[in-house]
Amino acid sequence: MGVVNNTHPPVSLYNQIPFIHDMEHVAETYADDLNHLRNLLDTHDMPMSVCIKLLHIHFHLNKGEILAVHELYAPPYGKIPFLEPMTPDAAGKVYGCNYIVDDSGDLQAFEYTTIEGGADLAAYPAFVAEFCAAVVQRGVQNKFGLAINSGAAEHGSWMELDFPERRATFLLPSHLPLPQSDRLVSRTTKTKFPSLKTERDGNKDLKTHVHVEHSYQRSRRIGVDDEEPVDGVTTKNGLHLTGVPLQPGTALYTVASAISAAA
Repeated sequence: MGVVNNTHPPVSLYNQIPFIHDMEHVAETYADDLNHLRNLLDTHDMPMSVCIKLLHIHFHLNKGEILAVHELYAPPYGKIPFLEPMTPDAAGKVYGCNYIVDDSGDLQAFEYTTIEGGADLAAYPAFVAEFCAAVVQRGVQNKFGLAINSGAAEHGSWMELDFPERRATFLLPSHLPLPQSDRLVSRTTKTKFPSLKTERDGNKDLKTHVHVEHSYQRSRRIGVDDEEPVDGVTTKNGLHLTGVPLQPGTALYTVASAISAAA
């Protein structure tokens, strides 16, 4: 128990992790367990880039795929982290960035990054052992894991949005505005939690990550070809966010265009 595994896990392990829309109230319901795990980050003096992760996925993987993070340039907003399924050969050199405690009580990477420089969890064996034991004993193996932030995502606040055509997710700086419409209802779910001490100290570099999910008011549906709009950015008949057209020159239009161009 407590070994760090950065080998590619079977797709069956990845696909049994809950979807983000099923995890909205987990952090609140299991607040005592979450706070215990966050305290371990302080007890073991872990790097600020390591945080507790609300376990979730956005799309299933197919056999032979891994989920890998890379960065796209979307001027003038800089680097945008983009998470999409890739084959290991196409991804090249990757590093574990999101971890689940598996059935053996070990810390298993389930998502990867192409960005170097993240913390090496194997350098903190006492923390890993205590974290894994706590997760198993408290029965929260499908609720909380670990995340290592690196690259652009290591600094600042970010929001996740989905790009369903590529079974992908991208991050957008949280200060950038999203389209407003009386047809959209949004909800946010916090997905990463730093140590309690870091949060209490009001660290100026405190990182926050939330997933933003939109639903469309069915009574006012205007989907393309009368189809029910899906959550996230789509490109059919122009760029849309859950059925609402994106306006050229806006932040989301610029980022979505950069993603589309990189396809």
